[in-house]
Amino acid sequence: MADGILLLDKQPGETSTGCVEKVRKLFGKKWKAGHGGTLDSPASGLLVILVGTATRLCPFVQALPKVYEVAAQLGGTSDTDDASGHVLENPPAVFPSAETFDRELLEFLGLRMQVPPAVSAIHVSGKRAHRLARSGENPKLLPRPVTITSFSDVSGPDSRGRVRFRVMCHKGTYVRSLVRDLGIRLGCGAYVVSLRRISIGSFRIEEADPVSCLFRLGEDAARERLRDVDALLDHFVAYRVPQELEGDIRNGKPVPSSCLHRIHWGLIPESGHVVLRTKNLASLALWEQPSHYRPDIVLSLEDRG
Repeated sequence: MADGILLLDKQPGETSTGCVEKVRKLFGKKWKAGHGGTLDSPASGLLVILVGTATRLCPFVQALPKVYEVAAQLGGTSDTDDASGHVLENPPAVFPSAETFDRELLEFLGLRMQVPPAVSAIHVSGKRAHRLARSGENPKLLPRPVTITSFSDVSGPDSRGRVRFRVMCHKGTYVRSLVRDLGIRLGCGAYVVSLRRISIGSFRIEEADPVSCLFRLGEDAARERLRDVDALLDHFVAYRVPQELEGDIRNGKPVPSSCLHRIHWGLIPESGHVVLRTKNLASLALWEQPSHYRPDIVLSLEDRG
Protein backbone atom coordinates (compact mmCIF):
# COMPACT_ATOMS: atom_id res chain seq x y z
CA MET A 1 0.00 0.00 0.00
CA ALA A 2 1.06 3.65 -0.52
CA ASP A 3 -0.22 5.46 2.55
CA GLY A 4 1.93 7.81 4.55
CA ILE A 5 4.15 10.88 4.50
CA LEU A 6 6.89 11.61 1.98
CA LEU A 7 9.48 14.36 2.50
CA LEU A 8 10.57 16.11 -0.70
CA ASP A 9 13.36 18.62 -1.29
CA LYS A 10 11.68 20.90 -3.82
CA GLN A 11 14.09 22.53 -6.25
CA PRO A 12 13.86 26.15 -7.49
CA GLY A 13 11.57 26.35 -10.50
CA GLU A 14 9.46 23.36 -9.51
CA THR A 15 5.89 24.02 -8.39
CA SER A 16 4.35 22.42 -5.33
CA THR A 17 1.42 21.14 -7.40
CA GLY A 18 3.81 19.74 -9.98
CA CYS A 19 5.67 17.82 -7.26
CA VAL A 20 2.40 16.32 -6.05
CA GLU A 21 1.54 15.19 -9.57
CA LYS A 22 4.96 13.57 -9.98
CA VAL A 23 4.45 11.64 -6.75
CA ARG A 24 1.06 10.45 -8.00
CA LYS A 25 2.69 9.34 -11.25
CA LEU A 26 5.36 7.48 -9.27
CA PHE A 27 2.89 5.60 -7.05
CA GLY A 28 0.10 5.29 -9.59
CA LYS A 29 -2.69 7.70 -10.47
CA LYS A 30 -5.19 5.76 -8.34
CA TRP A 31 -3.46 7.08 -5.21
CA LYS A 32 -4.44 10.40 -3.74
CA ALA A 33 -1.67 12.84 -2.87
CA GLY A 34 -1.51 16.35 -1.45
CA HIS A 35 0.98 18.69 0.16
CA GLY A 36 1.07 20.16 3.65
CA GLY A 37 1.86 23.74 2.66
CA THR A 38 2.93 25.23 -0.66
CA LEU A 39 6.29 26.71 -1.61
CA ASP A 40 6.59 29.44 -4.24
CA SER A 41 8.14 28.30 -7.50
CA PRO A 42 11.43 30.23 -7.01
CA ALA A 43 11.79 28.85 -3.45
CA SER A 44 13.37 25.54 -2.51
CA GLY A 45 13.28 23.18 0.43
CA LEU A 46 11.02 20.94 2.42
CA LEU A 47 7.68 19.93 0.95
CA VAL A 48 5.64 17.44 2.98
CA ILE A 49 3.62 15.17 0.68
CA LEU A 50 0.78 13.09 2.10
CA VAL A 51 -0.21 9.97 0.18
CA GLY A 52 -3.36 7.82 0.27
CA THR A 53 -5.55 8.11 3.37
CA ALA A 54 -2.94 10.41 4.93
CA THR A 55 -4.15 13.21 2.63
CA ARG A 56 -6.88 13.85 5.22
CA LEU A 57 -4.13 15.21 7.46
CA CYS A 58 -2.90 17.96 5.11
CA PRO A 59 -4.41 20.80 7.22
CA PHE A 60 -2.58 19.53 10.31
CA VAL A 61 0.81 19.73 8.59
CA GLN A 62 -0.05 23.28 7.53
CA ALA A 63 -0.65 24.19 11.19
CA LEU A 64 2.92 23.27 12.24
CA PRO A 65 5.63 25.93 12.66
CA LYS A 66 8.05 26.34 9.75
CA VAL A 67 11.67 27.50 9.54
CA TYR A 68 13.12 29.25 6.48
CA GLU A 69 16.61 30.30 5.45
CA VAL A 70 16.40 33.72 3.84
CA ALA A 71 18.78 35.80 1.76
CA ALA A 72 17.54 39.31 1.04
CA GLN A 73 18.86 42.32 -0.80
CA LEU A 74 18.56 45.80 0.65
CA GLY A 75 18.37 48.86 -1.58
CA GLY A 76 15.73 47.76 -4.06
CA THR A 77 12.14 46.68 -4.56
CA SER A 78 10.38 44.07 -6.68
CA ASP A 79 6.82 43.80 -7.93
CA THR A 80 6.80 40.19 -6.68
CA ASP A 81 8.82 41.02 -3.52
CA ASP A 82 11.54 38.62 -4.71
CA ALA A 83 14.20 38.41 -7.40
CA SER A 84 11.85 36.64 -9.85
CA GLY A 85 9.95 39.85 -10.55
CA HIS A 86 10.78 43.25 -12.00
CA VAL A 87 13.46 44.65 -9.67
CA LEU A 88 14.03 48.37 -9.25
CA GLU A 89 17.45 48.93 -7.67
CA ASN A 90 17.83 52.06 -5.55
CA PRO A 91 20.81 51.50 -3.26
CA PRO A 92 21.35 54.05 -0.51
CA ALA A 93 24.64 55.93 -0.11
CA VAL A 94 25.22 53.88 3.04
CA PHE A 95 23.43 50.66 3.95
CA PRO A 96 21.96 50.36 7.45
CA SER A 97 24.33 49.16 10.15
CA ALA A 98 24.05 45.63 11.56
CA GLU A 99 22.75 47.12 14.81
CA THR A 100 20.01 49.03 13.01
CA PHE A 101 19.08 45.98 10.95
CA ASP A 102 18.86 43.74 14.03
CA ARG A 103 16.72 46.28 15.89
CA GLU A 104 14.24 46.66 13.05
CA LEU A 105 14.10 42.91 12.38
CA LEU A 106 13.13 42.19 15.98
CA GLU A 107 10.12 44.50 15.62
CA PHE A 108 8.48 41.76 13.53
CA LEU A 109 8.43 39.15 16.30
CA GLY A 110 5.10 37.96 17.67
CA LEU A 111 1.56 38.37 16.38
CA ARG A 112 1.13 41.14 13.82
CA MET A 113 -0.85 42.07 10.74
CA GLN A 114 0.68 41.39 7.34
CA VAL A 115 -0.44 42.20 3.79
CA PRO A 116 0.29 39.24 1.44
CA PRO A 117 2.29 39.86 -1.76
CA ALA A 118 0.30 40.90 -4.82
CA VAL A 119 1.73 37.84 -6.59
CA SER A 120 0.28 35.16 -4.33
CA ALA A 121 -2.39 32.47 -4.31
CA ILE A 122 -4.77 34.53 -2.15
CA HIS A 123 -8.28 34.77 -3.59
CA VAL A 124 -9.56 38.27 -4.39
CA SER A 125 -13.16 38.44 -5.61
CA GLY A 126 -12.99 34.78 -6.58
CA LYS A 127 -9.73 35.06 -8.51
CA ARG A 128 -6.13 34.34 -7.56
CA ALA A 129 -4.22 37.52 -6.71
CA HIS A 130 -1.26 36.50 -8.90
CA ARG A 131 -3.53 36.16 -11.95
CA LEU A 132 -4.93 39.67 -11.37
CA ALA A 133 -1.46 41.15 -10.81
CA ARG A 134 0.00 39.55 -13.92
CA SER A 135 -2.90 40.79 -16.03
CA GLY A 136 -2.11 44.37 -15.01
CA GLU A 137 -4.65 44.76 -12.23
CA ASN A 138 -3.84 45.86 -8.69
CA PRO A 139 -5.44 43.32 -6.33
CA LYS A 140 -6.63 44.80 -3.04
CA LEU A 141 -5.27 42.46 -0.40
CA LEU A 142 -6.33 42.93 3.20
CA PRO A 143 -3.89 42.53 6.09
CA ARG A 144 -4.19 39.28 8.01
CA PRO A 145 -2.76 38.13 11.35
CA VAL A 146 0.50 36.14 11.24
CA THR A 147 2.88 34.93 13.94
CA ILE A 148 6.67 35.06 13.77
CA THR A 149 8.30 33.14 16.61
CA SER A 150 12.04 33.71 16.25
CA PHE A 151 14.99 34.89 14.17
CA SER A 152 18.44 33.26 14.22
CA ASP A 153 21.74 33.12 12.32
CA VAL A 154 21.37 36.78 11.35
CA SER A 155 24.23 38.23 9.30
CA GLY A 156 24.75 41.47 7.38
CA PRO A 157 24.19 43.82 5.81
CA ASP A 158 27.43 43.25 3.93
CA SER A 159 29.05 45.84 1.68
CA ARG A 160 26.56 45.03 -1.10
CA GLY A 161 23.51 45.24 1.17
CA ARG A 162 22.97 41.47 1.33
CA VAL A 163 21.47 40.05 4.55
CA ARG A 164 20.81 36.49 5.69
CA PHE A 165 18.76 35.02 8.52
CA ARG A 166 16.56 32.16 9.62
CA VAL A 167 12.97 32.75 10.63
CA MET A 168 10.46 30.51 12.40
CA CYS A 169 6.89 31.41 11.56
CA HIS A 170 3.40 29.98 11.42
CA LYS A 171 0.57 29.35 8.97
CA GLY A 172 -0.20 32.19 6.59
CA THR A 173 3.10 34.04 6.97
CA TYR A 174 4.72 35.28 3.76
CA VAL A 175 8.48 35.73 4.07
CA ARG A 176 8.40 37.92 0.96
CA SER A 177 6.04 40.29 2.77
CA LEU A 178 8.24 40.22 5.86
CA VAL A 179 11.28 41.27 3.80
CA ARG A 180 9.28 43.90 1.89
CA ASP A 181 7.99 45.43 5.13
CA LEU A 182 11.47 45.28 6.68
CA GLY A 183 12.81 47.26 3.74
CA ILE A 184 10.11 49.88 4.29
CA ARG A 185 11.06 50.19 7.97
CA LEU A 186 14.73 50.55 7.03
CA GLY A 187 13.83 53.18 4.42
CA CYS A 188 15.82 51.56 1.62
CA GLY A 189 13.56 48.81 0.24
CA ALA A 190 14.28 45.08 0.27
CA TYR A 191 13.37 41.92 -1.61
CA VAL A 192 14.01 38.18 -1.25
CA VAL A 193 16.96 36.79 -3.23
CA SER A 194 16.63 33.18 -2.10
CA LEU A 195 14.26 31.31 0.19
CA ARG A 196 14.66 27.76 1.47
CA ARG A 197 12.35 25.94 3.90
CA ILE A 198 14.41 23.74 6.19
CA SER A 199 11.81 22.37 8.62
CA ILE A 200 8.10 21.89 9.28
CA GLY A 201 7.51 20.86 12.87
CA SER A 202 9.93 17.97 13.51
CA PHE A 203 10.32 17.20 9.78
CA ARG A 204 13.78 18.25 8.52
CA ILE A 205 15.17 19.00 5.07
CA GLU A 206 18.09 16.62 5.75
CA GLU A 207 15.57 13.75 5.62
CA ALA A 208 14.08 14.79 2.26
CA ASP A 209 14.83 13.71 -1.32
CA PRO A 210 14.45 15.63 -4.59
CA VAL A 211 11.58 14.17 -6.58
CA SER A 212 14.00 13.49 -9.46
CA CYS A 213 16.02 11.26 -7.12
CA LEU A 214 12.91 9.26 -6.21
CA PHE A 215 12.19 8.63 -9.90
CA ARG A 216 15.73 7.38 -10.43
CA LEU A 217 15.41 5.03 -7.44
CA GLY A 218 11.99 3.75 -8.51
CA GLU A 219 8.63 3.09 -6.90
CA ASP A 220 9.76 0.43 -4.43
CA ALA A 221 12.49 2.66 -2.99
CA ALA A 222 10.07 5.58 -2.80
CA ARG A 223 7.58 3.44 -0.86
CA GLU A 224 10.33 2.58 1.61
CA ARG A 225 10.75 6.30 2.25
CA LEU A 226 7.09 6.73 3.21
CA ARG A 227 6.78 7.63 6.87
CA ASP A 228 3.97 6.41 9.05
CA VAL A 229 1.31 8.96 10.05
CA ASP A 230 2.67 8.64 13.60
CA ALA A 231 5.44 10.99 12.47
CA LEU A 232 2.75 13.68 12.28
CA LEU A 233 0.53 12.51 15.15
CA ASP A 234 3.51 12.71 17.52
CA HIS A 235 3.25 16.51 17.26
CA PHE A 236 -0.04 16.37 19.21
CA VAL A 237 -1.01 15.75 22.80
CA ALA A 238 -2.14 12.10 22.81
CA TYR A 239 -4.44 10.11 25.11
CA ARG A 240 -5.03 6.39 25.47
CA VAL A 241 -8.72 5.48 25.33
CA PRO A 242 -10.18 2.33 26.94
CA GLN A 243 -10.53 -0.35 24.29
CA GLU A 244 -14.25 -0.76 24.95
CA LEU A 245 -14.80 2.80 23.66
CA GLU A 246 -13.20 2.09 20.27
CA GLY A 247 -16.62 1.64 18.68
CA ASP A 248 -17.70 5.06 19.95
CA ILE A 249 -14.68 6.69 18.36
CA ARG A 250 -15.25 4.83 15.10
CA ASN A 251 -18.83 6.15 15.06
CA GLY A 252 -17.84 9.71 15.96
CA LYS A 253 -19.37 9.73 19.44
CA PRO A 254 -17.88 12.02 22.11
CA VAL A 255 -15.48 10.45 24.61
CA PRO A 256 -15.52 11.63 28.27
CA SER A 257 -12.23 13.22 29.30
CA SER A 258 -12.42 11.44 32.67
CA CYS A 259 -11.59 8.07 31.07
CA LEU A 260 -8.52 9.28 29.14
CA HIS A 261 -4.90 8.59 30.07
CA ARG A 262 -2.34 11.00 28.65
CA ILE A 263 0.54 9.19 26.95
CA HIS A 264 2.30 12.03 25.12
CA TRP A 265 2.55 15.81 25.49
CA GLY A 266 3.56 16.92 21.99
CA LEU A 267 2.36 20.37 21.06
CA ILE A 268 -1.09 21.79 20.42
CA PRO A 269 -1.24 23.40 16.97
CA GLU A 270 -3.62 26.17 15.98
CA SER A 271 -6.44 23.72 15.27
CA GLY A 272 -6.65 22.65 18.93
CA HIS A 273 -6.85 18.95 18.08
CA VAL A 274 -5.55 16.14 20.29
CA VAL A 275 -4.97 12.48 19.40
CA LEU A 276 -7.13 9.72 20.89
CA ARG A 277 -5.67 6.21 20.57
CA THR A 278 -6.97 2.69 20.90
CA LYS A 279 -5.38 -0.52 19.68
CA ASN A 280 -6.83 -0.20 16.18
CA LEU A 281 -7.65 3.50 15.79
CA ALA A 282 -6.14 6.97 16.04
CA SER A 283 -8.47 9.93 16.03
CA LEU A 284 -7.85 13.65 15.87
CA ALA A 285 -10.45 15.05 18.23
CA LEU A 286 -11.65 18.43 19.48
CA TRP A 287 -12.72 19.51 22.95
CA GLU A 288 -16.46 19.75 23.46
CA GLN A 289 -18.20 21.21 26.48
CA PRO A 290 -18.76 20.27 29.17
CA SER A 291 -16.08 17.54 29.40
CA HIS A 292 -15.73 15.51 26.20
CA TYR A 293 -13.56 15.09 23.13
CA ARG A 294 -15.44 14.55 19.87
CA PRO A 295 -13.61 12.60 17.11
CA ASP A 296 -13.06 14.72 14.02
CA ILE A 297 -10.87 12.49 11.82
CA VAL A 298 -10.57 8.74 12.48
CA LEU A 299 -7.67 6.71 11.07
CA SER A 300 -7.56 2.93 11.05
CA LEU A 301 -4.35 1.33 12.32
CA GLU A 302 -5.49 -2.24 11.74
CA ASP A 303 -3.69 -2.75 8.44
CA ARG A 304 -0.33 -1.39 9.55
CA GLY A 305 2.64 -3.67 9.78
